[in-house]
Amino acid sequence: MKLSAFAGMGLLSSLLVAAVAAWSPTQAADASLTIKTRASKVIQKPGSDPLRMPSDAALGPEGELYVVDGVRHRIVAFDSNGKIRFTWGGFGASPGKFSYPLGIAAGPEGTLYIADTGNRRVQAFTAEGKFLNEIRVPSRGADREPDITDVGIDPEHNRLYMVDNDNHRILSYDLAKRSFLPDLGKPGKARLMFRFPFLITVAPGGYLLVVETINTRVQVINSRGIFVSFIGAWGVQSGQLFRPKGVAVCDGQVFVSDSYLGRVQVYTLAGKFLGVLGDSTGRPMKFTTPTGIAADPKRKRICVVEMKADQVQCIDLI
Repeated sequence: MKLSAFAGMGLLSSLLVAAVAAWSPTQAADASLTIKTRASKVIQKPGSDPLRMPSDAALGPEGELYVVDGVRHRIVAFDSNGKIRFTWGGFGASPGKFSYPLGIAAGPEGTLYIADTGNRRVQAFTAEGKFLNEIRVPSRGADREPDITDVGIDPEHNRLYMVDNDNHRILSYDLAKRSFLPDLGKPGKARLMFRFPFLITVAPGGYLLVVETINTRVQVINSRGIFVSFIGAWGVQSGQLFRPKGVAVCDGQVFVSDSYLGRVQVYTLAGKFLGVLGDSTGRPMKFTTPTGIAADPKRKRICVVEMKADQVQCIDLI
């Protein structure tokens, strides 16, 4: 597992740094390119052991928030109002323990799937943190050991997707038969190719959205494994991506975080840019190293993990 995933991928040349320094989050071309929101709330873990560089989050069917606190090898659960409920985990390889977990996904019935990255496995838990089972990830056909950075649930096809970051592929698992299906992807930049895919989500209809940090895009693939679209392209202007990390879908809109530029942008599944996420006044919102995004379509809410701020910001959409 690459610990650099917690701090941002790669070194930037002086040219790229200069381009970023010239950009500011208020550079939306006009007010129509800012997506207004209703309200936002910052969620942190109080006490002497706060969140430390969290990477991803999931929202349960009742609005519960689950945050992957990977540096502390645990999951932190909050209620729908942001009040701490409980934590579970701790460092180790036994059931219920973790080694630098990175990603999380919640099924419609509340089952939680955790990418236990350092242990090269996925663990499943109830909404109350009770261990259910684990899926050991094989090295079949791979040059390196599996590096599972995220998971995604497709409830319509009873399928679990797993990101194998180091091997530039997406693993597919049949939850009913408890067996692996053919992989998606191989190294490259063309359609159905990946370069270090990081976080994913599954949209209604079984559309798989894969964030490719190095290819600076999100790739959309349907449930039959057929390419649909690319979202974003390299750059620092509105609609472009520089270091995309997280993705979520809410009300048919695609939200993509850019960890280096500190913004969340909104697109259609076809890749059309809609705007930069803004506050209730229409001013573009600035995030501190945003990574994973969780969506709650029922409540029209998204939650953005801010890794270097050690917090999550939950935003109610209009």
